[in-house]
This record gives sequence, structure tokens and C-alpha cells, in this order.
Amino acid sequence: MVYWFGEPIRPHLERMRRSRGRGALWGAGFVLAVLLLVAGLGVSRRSGEQLQEATRALTHTREVLESLADISARMSEVESSARSFAISGKQSHLNPFYTAAKSVPPQVDELKHLLRSDPGSLESLTQIEPVITQHLKVMKDMVELGNRNLFRGFGQRGLTDEGSKLMEQIRGALSSMEKEQRARLAQQQAKLAAKTDHVALISFAGSALAGVLVLACAMATFGAVHRRRKADEKLDRLLGSMPDGLFIVNAEGKIVSSNAQAEKLFGYSDRELQGESMALLVPERFRQTQRQYYAGYFSQRSGRMPTTTLELCGLHKDGREFPIEMSTKPLALDNGSVVTSAIRDITGRKQVEKQISKLNKELELRAVELETAYKELEAFSYSVSHDLRSPLQNIDSFSQILIEDYANRLDSDGRDYVQRLRASCQHMEEIIDALLALSNMMRSELQIEAFDLSALANTVAADLKLKNPDRLVDWVIAEGLSVEGDPQLLRVVLENLFGNAWKFTANRPRARIEFGALPQSNGARTYFVRDDGAGFDMARAASLFTPFKRLHDQSEFRGTGIGLATVQRVIQRHRGKIWAEGVVDRGATFCFTLTDDGGAPNGRNHDSTPPK
Repeated sequence: MVYWFGEPIRPHLERMRRSRGRGALWGAGFVLAVLLLVAGLGVSRRSGEQLQEATRALTHTREVLESLADISARMSEVESSARSFAISGKQSHLNPFYTAAKSVPPQVDELKHLLRSDPGSLESLTQIEPVITQHLKVMKDMVELGNRNLFRGFGQRGLTDEGSKLMEQIRGALSSMEKEQRARLAQQQAKLAAKTDHVALISFAGSALAGVLVLACAMATFGAVHRRRKADEKLDRLLGSMPDGLFIVNAEGKIVSSNAQAEKLFGYSDRELQGESMALLVPERFRQTQRQYYAGYFSQRSGRMPTTTLELCGLHKDGREFPIEMSTKPLALDNGSVVTSAIRDITGRKQVEKQISKLNKELELRAVELETAYKELEAFSYSVSHDLRSPLQNIDSFSQILIEDYANRLDSDGRDYVQRLRASCQHMEEIIDALLALSNMMRSELQIEAFDLSALANTVAADLKLKNPDRLVDWVIAEGLSVEGDPQLLRVVLENLFGNAWKFTANRPRARIEFGALPQSNGARTYFVRDDGAGFDMARAASLFTPFKRLHDQSEFRGTGIGLATVQRVIQRHRGKIWAEGVVDRGATFCFTLTDDGGAPNGRNHDSTPPK
């Protein structure tokens, strides 16, 4: 019993124990290798940072040396150009002098900035900087004497000696600084070389350790194969759930595989489609185009194959045709010899496009009809205005004759009737003129430009003052209101709004009319015209901008009833809005914007202070 259970079984137990020991040892070794690699990466990163720091220090020292050389060269050029001009008087020496003299102070400032972490060198530069400034001054004095042809007579020896002395000091100081920087450069180069060797050694060790890890990872590949198989199965399920028919096509245009949606679209199973040409899925008239399409697509295989989309007509297995959209792109395989074509039924989209096209044609027809009606209306308005104006002028003329020649035959009532008749004719003519002006204004093209709206407001106000200079009106017009718009049309706006304010404050012993702007939260401005006149009832505000809708009796305040309608048309043409706020016998405020993103009635634009 001991022999049977002891001797035969013991080797198996030993092998299992050794196998487990090897597995544990391999796992520990792998963990240790990973830890060593991480540590090596940390050391490598630190060494890399030190290498970068040494490289930056070396580059900084080279920049300092270049700056010292530039300053020295510029100073020599300043001295040479100044002396050459002072002696020869040639203007060609002036440009180099001024260019060099102008560049020296910024170069000194730049060098001071570079030396901000080097106190010793910075102190040396600070000490020599006044000498550089003095040298530049001496050279400028030399040039000024040369400009007046006085250099040889007055300042040649003194300025030359002083400039040479200063230049020697400058060269000595710059040379000393340069020696220090070059010594530092040599040290930094040696340090950089040592760091480079250190980093190379660490990189080699890291590469070796990484190789060990790669070998270890290779042993895990067998498990990845199993996971890949599961991923492929998941991909098959995903392709089966796609809403588009998906086809894998080779370079000959033959179908390699298809998904379930492809069968729903065309009626062929995956087995029926394998090995068939993609041309099978389109009518005969498109098959040559289909073959050329795939041939051209695969001919670009040497470069990066693009993703393309093509609209065609699909052919169902039962012979039914329907519109399709096909998108083709390369499949991510090693040989790149196949592509995927996703095909979608776009019957619904084509129907929508057809409806949109039909609507567009109807809109074009409506636009033509509208333009024709507009022209006919325009001709009609001119014809009516002419036909109305002629009899009105006759009535007005004959009424005037009655007053002038037959006044002694009419009693007071008769003369009053004739006067009223004349007033009605004149008012009718004013209405006709206003309608024609409104029609012309709506036809004219906008001439947008930037201009001073405040200046235009002052001009309109001045015109009103001339009509009735005896009235006491306090005008308050904000300055500096610049806008972009049509100056002529915006003048019409101000004339109507100012005219209304002038008219509705006529009963005030001393009136106030104000024009200004209110800032909006989005940066736009709301302009306003405010008065302390008759005002209006806000319940009737909706009728303000309707032609011929008047809120006051004609006998109380004369007008055509078209002015505010004209104002609204102009503001709308500028993509703006207009509204009004008022209180009966306490004035009114008309607000407007000139853009489509500013202003709205807010209940605070109207000053309800009682009139004075």
C-alpha cells in the first residue's frame, strides 16, 4: 500500500509543487521587473529633466554671448557712422548711425533681462550702462556738429578723444563679461556631455528591462487570442444590428460578406451574395459606373484611401428599384485589400427633397407674382395720386377765387365754409404727398454708412426752431451718438418724432424735448425721443403706428396720420424695433433700435415727471 500510494504518486506531487513554485517565481519576477522598470522610468525622467535644464542653461549662456556681441557691434557701428558723417558730411552715413543708436538701449535692456539670474554680470552691465549712454550722447553731439558743418572747427579733437575713451571702457567691460560667459559656457558644455552619457546609460538599461517585459507579455498573447474571438463574435452581433446594409468588398468588386440589414434591403441572403459583384445590387444602367467606382477606389491604394459617398439607384431581388446612398471606406486590415460599403435606403429623404423643391418653385412663382403686384400697385398709386391731385387743385383754386373775387357776395358763414373747403383740400394734398413719400421710401435702397446721429438731431431741432422762434422749448440732445444707417431715412425718423414732440407740446408755456440713448445689457443702444406734452393713453398704444389711426382729434393737433407709420417702416428696414410709452398730459417717449438684437419695452424708458 505504501509503495502504490507513496512511490507512484510522489513524483506527480513533486511536479505539481515545482510547477507551482515556478509559477510563483515567475509572477514575483514579473512584478519585480515591472517595479524596476517603473523605478528606471523615474530615474530616466529625472535625468532627462536635468539634461533639459543643462541644455537650457547652455542656450541661455549662448544668448548672453550673442547679445554682448550685438551690443559691441552696434556701438562700433555708432562710432564709425558718426565719425564718417561728421568728417565727410555724406548723408549715407546717417541711416546706419540712427539705426544702430536706436537699437542699443533695447539691446542693453534685453541683456539685463537675460542676466537677471546672474547678479555679478548684471552688476557689471549696470556699471557700464551709464558709459554706453554717455558714448551715445557724444556721438549724437558729433552728428549734430556735422549737420551744421561745425565739427572740424569746434569739436573734432574733444569729441573724438572723449568718444574713444568711452569706447575703450565699453569694450573692456564687454570683453570681461564675454570672458566670464565663455568660461561658464565651457563648464556647461562639459556638464551637458556628462548628463548625455548618463541618460544614454539609463536608456540602455531601461530598454533591456523593457525587452524582458515584452517577452513576458508575449506569454499573455495566448489569452488575448481567446478574447479576440469573443470580440469578433460581439462585432458580428453589432454589424447585424446596424440600420444600414453593410458589405465587405474586395479589390475585384466582389462581395466578401454582408450583414442582416443587407438582406432586408435587397432580398439576398449573405450566402447568395458572397462572391457576387456589387453591380448585382444596381440596375443595368448603373453597373458600369459601379465597376469603375470600385476600380478607381482601389487604384488609390498606394496612398491613403478616402471615404466616399455616392447616390445611386438600388435594385431589389424582386426587380423593384429604390434610391440608395452608399458610403465606402477602407477596412482596417493588414493588407488593406478590402473596403466596407454601407448602403442606406433614402426613399424618405428623396420624397422630402422633392417636396422642398416643389415648395421652392411655388415660392419663386409667388415672388414673381408679388413683384408684379407691387409694380402694378406702384403704378396705381402714382395714377391715383395724379388723378386726385388735379381735381383737388381745381377745387382749391376755385375756392381761392371765391374768397378773393366774391367775398362781398358771401356772408360770414359762406366765407367760413369756403375756408374750410380750402383747408380740407390742402390737408388732402398733404396726405397724398405723405403717401407718395412713404412709397418712395420703401422702394429706395438703403445707403448704410457711419455718421453722427447727434449732429443730425441738432440740425432737425434747429429747423423746427426757425419755424416758430417765439416758442420756449428746452432741447436736450445727447452728444456723441454715432450710428451706422441710412442718413436720409433716419433724418425722416427724427423729423417725424421731433415734429410730433414739437406739436404735442404746443400747449405748454415752456416745453422740454429730449433725445438720447439707453445702454442695453448686450451692448446695443436704445434711442429715445421724450417730451412733456399731451401724451397718450397706453390702452390705445397699439394703434400708434397704423396709418390714419390718430389718438388726438384733428382739430386739436393737425397731422396726416402717416408720420409714425413712416417711422416704423424706416426702423424695420434697419432691422430695428420701435415702441412708445406715454401718460395723458404728462408726455410721451418714443424708443427705437437700429439692430435686431437690442432694446425692448421695459417700463423705465418714460419719464413720468409732471410737466412744468
